[in-house]
Amino acid sequence: MIRGLAIVEIVSAVTVVALAVLCWNTGVTDTVFAVAGNGGPEYVSTRYAGPWIALGAVGVVIAGLLLIDAVGRLLQPPAHTR
Repeated sequence: MIRGLAIVEIVSAVTVVALAVLCWNTGVTDTVFAVAGNGGPEYVSTRYAGPWIALGAVGVVIAGLLLIDAVGRLLQPPAHTR
């Protein structure tokens, strides 16, 4: 039973990390401005959306807590029954 819960937590942690990466990538937007007429370099502007970045960071923290709990469950000694 305990190992089953640990497996569920590990799968949940992987899912949460995937969603955190998706949120982080949604929060970063690049805008490319073309070269001006005199041959200068193009300009790339990067905009960071705070709520998406924060949601991604919270997702990583939650995934870390899930992994810590899963490892604790896997390493705990079996309960003795009488």
